Amino acid sequence: MKTAVRRLYRKLKQAVRGLDEKLDPRWVAAKVWGGRVSLSDNNAYPDFCYAAAHDSRLFSTFRTARVYRTILEHITDADAMVCLQELRKCPEVLALLNEFRRNDEVGGPRLLNAGEFGRISGTTLRYAKVAADLHQLFGSLDGQRIFEIGVGYGGQCRVIDACWRVQQYCLVDLRPVLDLAQAYLDRYALRTQIRYSTMNELSTEAPDLLISNYAFSELPRAVQDIYMEKVVLRSPRGYITFNDMNPAEYRSWTVRELCDAIPGARVLPEIPLTYEKNCLIVWG
Repeated sequence: MKTAVRRLYRKLKQAVRGLDEKLDPRWVAAKVWGGRVSLSDNNAYPDFCYAAAHDSRLFSTFRTARVYRTILEHITDADAMVCLQELRKCPEVLALLNEFRRNDEVGGPRLLNAGEFGRISGTTLRYAKVAADLHQLFGSLDGQRIFEIGVGYGGQCRVIDACWRVQQYCLVDLRPVLDLAQAYLDRYALRTQIRYSTMNELSTEAPDLLISNYAFSELPRAVQDIYMEKVVLRSPRGYITFNDMNPAEYRSWTVRELCDAIPGARVLPEIPLTYEKNCLIVWG
């Protein structure tokens, strides 16, 4: 089993060999996946997640694997430091930074020097900044039921669990991605009840809060429609980081369409701005 997984990983590495890591990782991803930005219609990303979830050697350093960093773990140091500056505006969340740093004990991420705050990964700082946004927008999330569409390796979930006593956290993604997230989160003692669900496994139950860091906005409209019916329009509160870079043939929901469809939705700037026209869509 492990031999087969490692053989798959070697093939995945060959797919991105020779790419300049200084390029915008999302541009790289678009080139590698034949111009497709959404993760839902290619196999390389979920294949790697499956491999990392089932092989301890790959798992120990999955956050620095080049094939993985084309999709995640690619925030620039400059953007990470902007996240840190934003965190200073929310002392309640900033006070937990040492606890968030434990996120980096798993997966072997690249760390940056955050000055007085020591060494921490840029991705963890971004997840902390999202938590600060949630605190400022919605206050305490104690007792809430949260759904996250597009979960990475579960880092956002772990940061939120460190901040609040959430009743339940449902992670929604492709099954191999969920396998990796579970392998990651199982390394921690979490306070909340965790659920792992694919899109087709979702019921129409309403969460208290919906979160999606880019993933929902990067899907084709047909897939977005299912999420809209099952989760988005049933969520009284939401926080979506909107990535405006989908190909025209996806016919993805636009910012205006989402704001017209979701009661009380409004647009806020993405800070730091990671791509032209990106924004936040929040409601509740």
